[in-house]
Amino acid sequence: MRRPRALIACLLLGAALPAVAQQEARDIEVLTRWAGTWAVDCGKPAGTRLTVDTRALTLRAGKGERRTGAPITAYSWFGQMQPPAGFEVALLGDAKPGGLAFLAMQDEAGPYLRVDGDPTLEQQFGKAALAGKFRRCP
Repeated sequence: MRRPRALIACLLLGAALPAVAQQEARDIEVLTRWAGTWAVDCGKPAGTRLTVDTRALTLRAGKGERRTGAPITAYSWFGQMQPPAGFEVALLGDAKPGGLAFLAMQDEAGPYLRVDGDPTLEQQFGKAALAGKFRRCP
């Protein structure tokens, strides 16, 4: 008797989850502004590349790749903590085994992205591949 109720509860929860992370017009506007390919050194074809699009966030390094579904934006990524200087917005995408979070930043040289690396990203790509300021490539 309990199994059908649990199954129905799981189905309802599964149907509701995608609604939580739906893009809004503001997300599309911000993602369009940050769209493009980004790298620490655009002249190194084998280097790590970040791609921002309204449909997905992608991180490519070596032979590895992680691609998300439709990303959203978060201005309160740091919660109650003071964000780092130059922080504008977090670009967030869901993927398996873990998502991607690119921090959109600004400094005297212009806009750049930082990867907010979690342990699964560091394990898959290595810390060095995720480090640095990723600038927009031409």
